[in-house]
Amino acid sequence: MAVSKGRYQYSFKQGNDAEKKFKDLMELRGNTCVKSNRNDDINKHIDFYVNEFSVDVKGNRHLETIWLELKNVRGNKGWLEGEADYIVFDVVELKSFCFFKTKELFDYVKNIKEIAKDKKDYNKLYTRKERKDVLVKVRYNDIKHLEKQKIKYEQETKQYQGI
Repeated sequence: MAVSKGRYQYSFKQGNDAEKKFKDLMELRGNTCVKSNRNDDINKHIDFYVNEFSVDVKGNRHLETIWLELKNVRGNKGWLEGEADYIVFDVVELKSFCFFKTKELFDYVKNIKEIAKDKKDYNKLYTRKERKDVLVKVRYNDIKHLEKQKIKYEQETKQYQGI
């Protein structure tokens, strides 16, 4: 079952919008923020180098639905096993970028063995029909204790613009 062209375009745009918003905010805060090259983006799951850290930005996440990827659609290592130091979720309801150490998120899910019966299940392994991906659906509150930093982008942007 392939992703529809419309869904792919929507997801691609959401990801690009989150990445642009993240880069702009990091630079507003005085950080060096360099977009990764194509190889690092695809193979290492790194979107940016911020100062001395590598970051993978995930856009359009919600308090009740954050998917963590153990295996990608081709069955290869997912972004939880990528080389980014941090995964940064753009959590819509919080209007914030929420920073998590990649390894800590991986450690959170690596021992989960129970298989989800459908995509409504939380903290269980889920594979989409005719795909090779392995995902775990969590709520923000399930992983909040692992959060390293939260930056409210709306508030920060106004502050730096003198509003």
